[in-house]
Amino acid sequence: MKLSSVVATFMTSKEDVYPYNDAPYTRSGYYPKWLLASSRYKQGQIWRQDGYYVIKCSCLSHQNVQTLIMDGDGLPLPAVFSEVVDSLECWGVTVWSNWLQKSLKLMHEHLKQDNMYGGVAPCKMRVFHDCILLAVHKKAELQFVRASAENIMVLENWNTYFWVRCWEEYDFFYLA
Repeated sequence: MKLSSVVATFMTSKEDVYPYNDAPYTRSGYYPKWLLASSRYKQGQIWRQDGYYVIKCSCLSHQNVQTLIMDGDGLPLPAVFSEVVDSLECWGVTVWSNWLQKSLKLMHEHLKQDNMYGGVAPCKMRVFHDCILLAVHKKAELQFVRASAENIMVLENWNTYFWVRCWEEYDFFYLA
């Protein structure tokens, strides 16, 4: 497939912008494993909340993937985020049904240009830490009163353990 001039121009304009510069691409355009899409609040829909969804790119045609990315309807997820989505999509739902949704919201916040430090994306272990921390907060709140001494101690001990353990293990599934 020949690279169209529109896609080529878009890729050239975004070559220094994260997450576009970290997304895998082929000779014919971007081809990440996952796209992150969000639903927007519409006027008149009172109870509807913003939702975040992932779309597997292998389920779409190459042209549709390019169109979603260029229209801004889908953000290409870098490989670090894709590893988290792969684990949470299958295994994470058995642990906590809302874990993937909360992690997608967190990823969307990480991908916003305003939230990056000088345009630099978060490192792999920071993304893993933040996504696992969501589940740790949930489990700690089920056992202890929020903001109690026991709850804070559990979170501090887990935080220390995570940063020691991440020197030994580099896979999200095993860390989680």
